[in-house]
Amino acid sequence: MSAHLVLYQTLLQRIAATLPSSIRRSTITRLALLVTGILAAKSTVLAQIAAELHALDLTDAACPEHIERRLRRTLNDPFLVPATCYAPVLHQVLDWDALRRGSRQVVLTVDDSSKADQIHLFRVSLTYWGGSLPLAWAIWDQNVAQDEGHYWRQVDHVFDQVAALLPGRLSVVIVADRAFAVPNFLDRCARHGWHWVVRLTTTGSHRFRERRGRDVGVRELLGQHLGHPGQRWKVSGALFKGAGWREVSIVGQWGMGAKEALVVMSDLGAKWVVLALYERRFWCEPGFRNDKSRGWQWETSQVQGVVHHKRLLLGMAWASLVAVCAGLEEAAGQVAREERKRERGCRGKPQPARLSVFTLGLRAVRRWLYGTARGALPWRLPELDGPSWERRWHQLQSWWLIFSCHKTSYICSVRP
Repeated sequence: MSAHLVLYQTLLQRIAATLPSSIRRSTITRLALLVTGILAAKSTVLAQIAAELHALDLTDAACPEHIERRLRRTLNDPFLVPATCYAPVLHQVLDWDALRRGSRQVVLTVDDSSKADQIHLFRVSLTYWGGSLPLAWAIWDQNVAQDEGHYWRQVDHVFDQVAALLPGRLSVVIVADRAFAVPNFLDRCARHGWHWVVRLTTTGSHRFRERRGRDVGVRELLGQHLGHPGQRWKVSGALFKGAGWREVSIVGQWGMGAKEALVVMSDLGAKWVVLALYERRFWCEPGFRNDKSRGWQWETSQVQGVVHHKRLLLGMAWASLVAVCAGLEEAAGQVAREERKRERGCRGKPQPARLSVFTLGLRAVRRWLYGTARGALPWRLPELDGPSWERRWHQLQSWWLIFSCHKTSYICSVRP
């Protein structure tokens, strides 16, 4: 068995140092193997993971089939739960201290997804550098009747996990799509002291109570104030008459070229900035694509049963964390290379950031797997309230183009 694969040894040490002392050594080893295999195979198909681990010579197994059986035992390990095997590393990796010294605002995104017609996933993620990082989640059988109140109990459970992760003295903003524009969701955010920005459907039957007390249909108001592209509008009042009203502000804008107006409701007041906050909801889409296709191929996984998928999602979350951490280091390397080009007087045409931080991380992980990486695997996620990597790179290129200056440390402090 190889004892020198740096990626596996680094993961093993980090997991052992992070998890509670009550966790068995066998559980730590199983998790490290699972995460290494997911990263190496870029897949959650157990046969592919087993084949990669066998090629890396990480076990004493005589063939990949033996490793696959070991992976199935991993998915049966009852000690592999996010509360003890994932939350602790988030406490260490996420740079909450810098956030509290800075904007003191963190934006989280909430969304539902599914694996084919088998598994339903509800997840809260941190919006980060144009993508998202899973914080807490719940899964259950898709297309299977659940008892009354099941969905909201799962939401409560996930929200409680997220609340335990977040330090004090932060302003938390939850961004969510129109499916969550219901009092049950807003009340749960308020119960935790979190702000919210939620998209509002433009064709629904909602009633809106104006400050003067007049009760009018939301669709009618939007028709008056957001009837065509190029318009924007904001107002404060109350929604959800049938639930006893909830104080909200509505902010909308119909951008040129857009098919319809973007309309959101929020408890942050009638301010244009809530539209910019809502844009971060779209950062969760790359996260789901990374899970399902571009990263871990969850859609093609042949794992069966909710219990097994809970442990598989834990391994995927760890793999995503490693990829993002490595991706930040890779982004810093790209900035350094551009700086050296400018110092040599190169004035090439500005190029877009073609790859996400996650994809950059996958490339960097390959070097760790093949033993060509230099330095230590970074375990820090800074600038939790920063812009996307694409915007950072655009700002960097624009600065060089406009001012012919390579002193860009104030824009690109990307090294963890």
